[in-house]
Amino acid sequence: MSSEMRSITAKYIFDGVNLLTNKIILLADNQIVDVIDSDKLYDKSQLKDFGDSVISPGMLDLQLNGCGGVLFNADISIETLETMHQTNLKFGTTGFLPTLITADFNDSITALEVVKEWFKQYGNTRGVLGIHLEGPFLSKEKRGIHPEEFIIKPTDEMLAKVVPYAKLFPIKMTMAAENVKPEQIEFLAKHGIIVSIGHSNASYEVAENAFKHGAKTVTHMFNAMSGMTGRNPGLIGAVLANPVYLGLIVDMLHVDKANVRLMTSLKPTSVYLVTDAVTPTGTDMTEFDFAGKHLYVRDGKCVDDAGTLGGAYLTMNEAIENCVEKCGLSLEQSLTMATLIPAQLLGVDDQIGRIAKGYRSDLIAMNLNNYSCKLV
Repeated sequence: MSSEMRSITAKYIFDGVNLLTNKIILLADNQIVDVIDSDKLYDKSQLKDFGDSVISPGMLDLQLNGCGGVLFNADISIETLETMHQTNLKFGTTGFLPTLITADFNDSITALEVVKEWFKQYGNTRGVLGIHLEGPFLSKEKRGIHPEEFIIKPTDEMLAKVVPYAKLFPIKMTMAAENVKPEQIEFLAKHGIIVSIGHSNASYEVAENAFKHGAKTVTHMFNAMSGMTGRNPGLIGAVLANPVYLGLIVDMLHVDKANVRLMTSLKPTSVYLVTDAVTPTGTDMTEFDFAGKHLYVRDGKCVDDAGTLGGAYLTMNEAIENCVEKCGLSLEQSLTMATLIPAQLLGVDDQIGRIAKGYRSDLIAMNLNNYSCKLV
Protein backbone atom coordinates (compact mmCIF):
# COMPACT_ATOMS: atom_id res chain seq x y z
CA MET A 1 0.00 0.00 0.00
CA SER A 2 1.34 3.41 -0.96
CA SER A 3 1.89 5.86 1.91
CA GLU A 4 0.37 9.32 1.99
CA MET A 5 2.15 12.19 0.30
CA ARG A 6 3.87 14.58 2.73
CA SER A 7 5.07 18.09 2.05
CA ILE A 8 7.78 19.90 4.03
CA THR A 9 9.59 23.20 3.83
CA ALA A 10 11.94 25.49 5.78
CA LYS A 11 13.84 28.73 5.35
CA TYR A 12 16.36 26.86 3.20
CA ILE A 13 16.46 23.59 1.32
CA PHE A 14 20.01 22.30 0.85
CA ASP A 15 20.07 20.05 -2.21
CA GLY A 16 23.61 18.71 -1.68
CA VAL A 17 25.35 21.66 -3.33
CA ASN A 18 23.19 24.80 -3.06
CA LEU A 19 20.90 26.48 -0.56
CA LEU A 20 17.48 26.93 -2.15
CA THR A 21 14.68 29.21 -0.97
CA ASN A 22 10.93 29.14 -1.54
CA LYS A 23 10.91 25.41 -2.21
CA ILE A 24 8.75 22.54 -0.97
CA ILE A 25 9.77 18.88 -0.84
CA LEU A 26 7.17 16.24 -1.61
CA LEU A 27 7.74 12.85 0.07
CA ALA A 28 6.12 9.41 -0.12
CA ASP A 29 7.20 5.81 0.47
CA ASN A 30 10.55 6.90 2.00
CA GLN A 31 11.43 8.66 -1.20
CA ILE A 32 11.60 12.21 -2.53
CA VAL A 33 8.81 12.58 -5.05
CA ASP A 34 9.71 16.09 -6.18
CA VAL A 35 11.07 19.49 -5.18
CA ILE A 36 8.73 22.27 -6.30
CA ASP A 37 8.38 26.03 -6.03
CA SER A 38 6.38 27.13 -3.00
CA ASP A 39 3.65 28.71 -5.10
CA LYS A 40 3.07 25.43 -6.95
CA LEU A 41 1.60 23.67 -3.90
CA TYR A 42 -2.10 24.42 -4.03
CA ASP A 43 -3.16 22.75 -0.78
CA LYS A 44 -0.89 23.92 2.03
CA SER A 45 -3.10 22.75 4.87
CA GLN A 46 -0.87 19.69 5.50
CA LEU A 47 2.45 21.44 4.81
CA LYS A 48 4.97 21.04 7.65
CA ASP A 49 7.16 24.12 7.96
CA PHE A 50 10.44 23.72 9.90
CA GLY A 51 10.85 27.49 10.08
CA ASP A 52 14.30 28.95 10.69
CA SER A 53 16.08 25.76 9.65
CA VAL A 54 17.76 24.20 6.67
CA ILE A 55 16.38 20.89 5.41
CA SER A 56 19.34 18.81 4.30
CA PRO A 57 20.15 15.26 3.31
CA GLY A 58 21.05 13.34 6.45
CA MET A 59 24.74 13.61 7.30
CA LEU A 60 27.13 10.71 6.63
CA ASP A 61 30.00 9.84 8.97
CA LEU A 62 32.65 7.57 7.45
CA GLN A 63 34.72 7.20 10.63
CA LEU A 64 32.77 6.38 13.77
CA ASN A 65 34.38 4.17 16.40
CA GLY A 66 31.54 4.44 18.88
CA CYS A 67 29.07 6.75 20.61
CA GLY A 68 26.14 6.57 22.99
CA GLY A 69 28.26 4.72 25.55
CA VAL A 70 29.33 1.89 23.21
CA LEU A 71 32.44 1.11 21.17
CA PHE A 72 32.51 -1.16 18.13
CA ASN A 73 35.89 -2.65 19.12
CA ALA A 74 34.63 -3.49 22.60
CA ASP A 75 31.47 -5.25 21.45
CA ILE A 76 31.34 -6.22 17.79
CA SER A 77 27.60 -6.82 17.58
CA ILE A 78 24.31 -5.82 16.02
CA GLU A 79 23.34 -4.30 19.38
CA THR A 80 26.35 -1.95 19.29
CA LEU A 81 25.47 -0.85 15.76
CA GLU A 82 21.88 -0.18 16.84
CA THR A 83 23.00 2.02 19.75
CA MET A 84 25.36 3.93 17.45
CA HIS A 85 22.59 4.42 14.89
CA GLN A 86 20.05 5.67 17.44
CA THR A 87 22.61 8.05 18.95
CA ASN A 88 23.54 9.38 15.51
CA LEU A 89 19.93 10.21 14.67
CA LYS A 90 19.79 12.68 17.57
CA PHE A 91 22.53 14.72 15.92
CA GLY A 92 21.50 14.56 12.26
CA THR A 93 23.64 11.63 11.09
CA THR A 94 21.53 9.13 9.16
CA GLY A 95 24.35 7.02 7.69
CA PHE A 96 27.72 5.87 9.02
CA LEU A 97 30.60 3.46 8.69
CA PRO A 98 31.18 1.67 11.99
CA THR A 99 34.93 1.79 12.43
CA LEU A 100 37.04 -1.02 13.83
CA ILE A 101 40.50 0.12 14.87
CA THR A 102 43.58 -2.10 15.07
CA ALA A 103 42.88 -5.44 16.73
CA ASP A 104 43.50 -9.11 16.04
CA PHE A 105 42.78 -9.71 12.34
CA ASN A 106 40.10 -12.23 13.31
CA ASP A 107 38.14 -9.31 14.79
CA SER A 108 38.06 -7.73 11.32
CA ILE A 109 36.36 -10.83 9.94
CA THR A 110 33.93 -10.85 12.88
CA ALA A 111 33.10 -7.20 12.19
CA LEU A 112 32.52 -7.92 8.51
CA GLU A 113 30.17 -10.75 9.46
CA VAL A 114 28.21 -8.49 11.84
CA VAL A 115 27.76 -5.84 9.14
CA LYS A 116 26.74 -8.60 6.72
CA GLU A 117 24.05 -9.64 9.19
CA TRP A 118 22.89 -6.02 9.56
CA PHE A 119 22.50 -5.73 5.79
CA LYS A 120 20.64 -9.03 5.73
CA GLN A 121 18.16 -7.61 8.23
CA TYR A 122 17.86 -4.02 6.98
CA GLY A 123 19.46 -3.74 3.56
CA ASN A 124 21.30 -0.48 2.90
CA THR A 125 18.47 1.80 3.99
CA ARG A 126 19.03 2.05 7.73
CA GLY A 127 22.03 3.73 9.29
CA VAL A 128 24.94 1.42 8.55
CA LEU A 129 26.44 2.16 5.14
CA GLY A 130 29.23 -0.44 5.24
CA ILE A 131 32.36 -0.68 7.38
CA HIS A 132 35.66 1.08 7.95
CA LEU A 133 38.59 -1.16 8.93
CA GLU A 134 41.15 1.25 10.38
CA GLY A 135 43.97 -1.23 10.81
CA PRO A 136 45.69 -3.51 11.56
CA PHE A 137 47.87 -2.77 8.49
CA LEU A 138 49.33 0.47 9.82
CA SER A 139 52.67 2.08 10.64
CA LYS A 140 54.01 1.45 14.11
CA GLU A 141 55.70 4.86 14.02
CA LYS A 142 52.40 6.61 13.27
CA ARG A 143 50.07 4.33 15.20
CA GLY A 144 48.79 7.00 17.61
CA ILE A 145 46.51 5.27 20.13
CA HIS A 146 46.36 2.02 18.12
CA PRO A 147 47.82 -0.98 20.03
CA GLU A 148 51.24 -1.82 18.60
CA GLU A 149 51.03 -5.54 19.33
CA PHE A 150 48.31 -6.04 16.70
CA ILE A 151 49.90 -3.99 13.90
CA ILE A 152 50.97 -6.27 11.05
CA LYS A 153 51.68 -6.24 7.33
CA PRO A 154 48.92 -7.69 5.16
CA THR A 155 49.32 -11.03 3.48
CA ASP A 156 47.58 -11.83 0.21
CA GLU A 157 45.60 -14.51 2.06
CA MET A 158 44.26 -11.99 4.57
CA LEU A 159 43.16 -9.58 1.87
CA ALA A 160 41.51 -12.42 -0.05
CA LYS A 161 39.33 -13.04 3.02
CA VAL A 162 38.10 -9.42 3.01
CA VAL A 163 37.28 -8.81 -0.65
CA PRO A 164 34.17 -11.07 -0.95
CA TYR A 165 32.33 -8.78 1.48
CA ALA A 166 32.78 -5.83 -0.88
CA LYS A 167 30.09 -7.37 -3.09
CA LEU A 168 27.62 -6.89 -0.21
CA PHE A 169 28.44 -3.41 1.13
CA PRO A 170 31.06 -0.63 0.89
CA ILE A 171 34.34 -1.30 2.69
CA LYS A 172 36.88 1.36 3.52
CA MET A 173 40.32 0.11 4.60
CA THR A 174 42.90 2.37 6.20
CA MET A 175 46.45 1.19 5.47
CA ALA A 176 49.98 2.57 5.74
CA ALA A 177 51.24 2.96 2.16
CA GLU A 178 54.75 1.85 3.09
CA ASN A 179 53.53 -1.43 4.62
CA VAL A 180 51.34 -2.63 1.77
CA LYS A 181 52.48 -3.60 -1.71
CA PRO A 182 51.20 -1.53 -4.65
CA GLU A 183 49.82 -4.70 -6.25
CA GLN A 184 47.86 -5.40 -3.04
CA ILE A 185 46.29 -1.94 -3.22
CA GLU A 186 45.46 -2.61 -6.87
CA PHE A 187 43.89 -5.95 -5.91
CA LEU A 188 41.68 -4.34 -3.26
CA ALA A 189 40.65 -1.44 -5.50
CA LYS A 190 39.84 -3.84 -8.36
CA HIS A 191 37.39 -5.61 -6.04
CA GLY A 192 35.68 -2.36 -5.05
CA ILE A 193 37.34 -1.72 -1.69
CA ILE A 194 38.03 1.92 -0.88
CA VAL A 195 41.70 2.03 0.11
CA SER A 196 42.50 4.91 2.43
CA ILE A 197 46.07 5.81 3.34
CA GLY A 198 46.47 6.65 7.00
CA HIS A 199 48.58 6.05 10.11
CA SER A 200 51.39 6.18 7.59
CA ASN A 201 54.98 7.42 7.57
CA ALA A 202 55.23 7.07 3.80
CA SER A 203 57.50 9.20 1.67
CA TYR A 204 55.97 11.35 -1.06
CA GLU A 205 57.00 8.82 -3.72
CA VAL A 206 55.54 5.82 -1.88
CA ALA A 207 52.29 7.66 -1.14
CA GLU A 208 51.91 8.85 -4.72
CA ASN A 209 52.53 5.32 -5.96
CA ALA A 210 49.75 4.08 -3.67
CA PHE A 211 47.35 6.63 -5.19
CA LYS A 212 48.40 5.61 -8.69
CA HIS A 213 47.57 1.99 -7.84
CA GLY A 214 44.07 2.77 -6.64
CA ALA A 215 44.07 4.33 -3.16
CA LYS A 216 41.29 6.93 -3.24
CA THR A 217 41.43 8.82 0.05
CA VAL A 218 43.34 9.48 3.27
CA THR A 219 42.23 8.98 6.85
CA HIS A 220 42.01 11.99 9.21
CA MET A 221 44.20 14.34 7.17
CA PHE A 222 47.21 15.78 9.07
CA ASN A 223 46.88 13.27 11.91
CA ALA A 224 49.17 10.24 12.16
CA MET A 225 50.90 10.83 8.83
CA SER A 226 54.25 11.99 7.49
CA GLY A 227 54.36 15.78 7.41
CA MET A 228 55.30 18.20 4.67
CA THR A 229 58.60 20.07 4.61
CA GLY A 230 60.48 21.85 1.86
CA ARG A 231 62.57 18.83 0.95
CA ASN A 232 60.28 16.06 2.18
CA PRO A 233 56.70 16.57 0.94
CA GLY A 234 55.57 13.35 2.64
CA LEU A 235 52.04 12.00 2.56
CA ILE A 236 50.53 15.45 3.01
CA GLY A 237 52.34 16.68 -0.10
CA ALA A 238 51.16 13.65 -2.08
CA VAL A 239 47.55 14.36 -1.08
CA LEU A 240 47.85 17.93 -2.33
CA ALA A 241 49.41 16.80 -5.62
CA ASN A 242 46.88 14.07 -6.44
CA PRO A 243 43.10 13.96 -7.04
CA VAL A 244 42.18 12.08 -3.86
CA TYR A 245 39.57 12.54 -1.15
CA LEU A 246 40.50 13.43 2.41
CA GLY A 247 38.69 13.15 5.71
CA LEU A 248 38.91 15.97 8.26
CA ILE A 249 38.09 15.90 11.97
CA VAL A 250 36.89 19.45 12.62
CA ASP A 251 36.75 19.41 16.42
CA MET A 252 39.26 22.30 16.62
CA LEU A 253 41.72 19.90 18.26
CA HIS A 254 42.87 17.50 15.56
CA VAL A 255 43.29 20.17 12.87
CA ASP A 256 43.94 23.91 13.12
CA LYS A 257 41.29 26.14 11.56
CA ALA A 258 43.84 27.56 9.13
CA ASN A 259 44.44 24.05 7.78
CA VAL A 260 40.69 23.45 7.52
CA ARG A 261 40.38 26.60 5.42
CA LEU A 262 43.44 25.67 3.35
CA MET A 263 42.21 22.17 2.50
CA THR A 264 38.67 23.25 1.68
CA SER A 265 40.05 26.02 -0.53
CA LEU A 266 42.53 23.81 -2.40
CA LYS A 267 40.29 20.72 -2.65
CA PRO A 268 36.68 21.95 -2.33
CA THR A 269 35.13 18.85 -3.91
CA SER A 270 37.32 16.30 -2.11
CA VAL A 271 37.09 17.08 1.62
CA TYR A 272 34.60 15.17 3.76
CA LEU A 273 33.92 15.57 7.45
CA VAL A 274 34.31 12.70 9.92
CA THR A 275 33.92 12.62 13.68
CA ASP A 276 36.31 9.80 14.67
CA ALA A 277 33.97 9.70 17.67
CA VAL A 278 34.39 7.26 20.52
CA THR A 279 32.34 5.85 23.40
CA PRO A 280 31.37 9.00 25.39
CA THR A 281 30.04 10.97 22.40
CA GLY A 282 26.37 11.75 22.92
CA THR A 283 26.63 11.00 26.65
CA ASP A 284 27.95 12.67 29.81
CA MET A 285 30.61 9.99 30.42
CA THR A 286 33.96 11.32 31.66
CA GLU A 287 36.15 8.23 31.29
CA PHE A 288 36.18 5.02 29.27
CA ASP A 289 38.37 2.22 27.91
CA PHE A 290 39.70 2.34 24.37
CA ALA A 291 42.44 0.41 22.54
CA GLY A 292 43.57 -1.27 25.75
CA LYS A 293 43.95 2.02 27.59
CA HIS A 294 41.88 4.00 30.07
CA LEU A 295 40.94 7.36 28.59
CA TYR A 296 39.40 10.53 29.96
CA VAL A 297 37.20 13.28 28.56
CA ARG A 298 39.01 16.49 29.46
CA ASP A 299 38.14 19.90 28.00
CA GLY A 300 36.29 18.21 25.16
CA LYS A 301 39.26 15.96 24.36
CA CYS A 302 39.52 12.18 24.65
CA VAL A 303 43.04 11.54 25.96
CA ASP A 304 45.10 8.94 27.78
CA ASP A 305 47.39 9.66 30.74
CA ALA A 306 50.12 10.83 28.36
CA GLY A 307 47.77 13.27 26.62
CA THR A 308 47.58 11.24 23.39
CA LEU A 309 44.31 11.83 21.55
CA GLY A 310 42.14 8.73 21.36
CA GLY A 311 39.37 9.50 18.89
CA ALA A 312 37.14 12.52 19.30
CA TYR A 313 34.23 13.77 21.38
CA LEU A 314 32.36 15.15 18.41
CA THR A 315 29.07 14.88 16.52
CA MET A 316 28.55 15.77 12.87
CA ASN A 317 26.34 18.76 13.60
CA GLU A 318 29.05 20.10 15.91
CA ALA A 319 31.55 19.66 13.07
CA ILE A 320 29.26 21.74 10.83
CA GLU A 321 28.99 24.41 13.52
CA ASN A 322 32.78 24.52 13.87
CA CYS A 323 33.23 24.81 10.11
CA VAL A 324 30.86 27.77 9.89
CA GLU A 325 31.35 29.59 13.18
CA LYS A 326 35.07 28.97 13.83
CA CYS A 327 36.59 28.31 10.41
CA GLY A 328 34.51 30.80 8.43
CA LEU A 329 33.25 28.36 5.81
CA SER A 330 29.88 28.76 4.16
CA LEU A 331 26.98 26.67 5.39
CA GLU A 332 26.54 25.06 1.99
CA GLN A 333 30.18 24.01 1.65
CA SER A 334 30.14 22.64 5.19
CA LEU A 335 26.99 20.62 4.51
CA THR A 336 28.34 19.32 1.20
CA MET A 337 31.32 17.89 3.10
CA ALA A 338 28.91 16.01 5.37
CA THR A 339 26.48 14.77 2.72
CA LEU A 340 27.26 14.65 -1.00
CA ILE A 341 31.04 14.22 -0.90
CA PRO A 342 31.08 11.19 1.45
CA ALA A 343 28.23 9.69 -0.61
CA GLN A 344 30.34 10.13 -3.74
CA LEU A 345 33.35 8.45 -2.13
CA LEU A 346 31.19 5.46 -1.16
CA GLY A 347 29.56 5.32 -4.60
CA VAL A 348 26.04 5.75 -3.20
CA ASP A 349 25.41 9.32 -4.41
CA ASP A 350 22.69 8.04 -6.72
CA GLN A 351 20.61 7.20 -3.61
CA ILE A 352 21.62 9.56 -0.80
CA GLY A 353 23.53 12.79 -0.29
CA ARG A 354 21.18 14.96 -2.37
CA ILE A 355 17.67 16.30 -2.23
CA ALA A 356 16.31 15.45 -5.66
CA LYS A 357 13.52 13.44 -7.22
CA GLY A 358 13.96 9.70 -6.65
CA TYR A 359 16.43 10.00 -3.76
CA ARG A 360 15.83 8.45 -0.34
CA SER A 361 14.05 10.69 2.14
CA ASP A 362 16.77 10.44 4.82
CA LEU A 363 16.36 14.12 5.58
CA ILE A 364 17.06 16.34 8.58
CA ALA A 365 16.13 19.85 9.66
CA MET A 366 19.10 21.72 11.12
CA ASN A 367 18.25 24.72 13.29
CA LEU A 368 20.12 27.75 11.95
CA ASN A 369 20.48 29.27 15.41
CA ASN A 370 22.06 26.41 17.35
CA TYR A 371 22.76 23.67 14.75
CA SER A 372 20.58 21.14 16.56
CA CYS A 373 18.99 18.59 14.29
CA LYS A 374 15.76 16.65 14.02
CA LEU A 375 14.55 14.08 11.54
CA VAL A 376 11.91 15.26 9.12
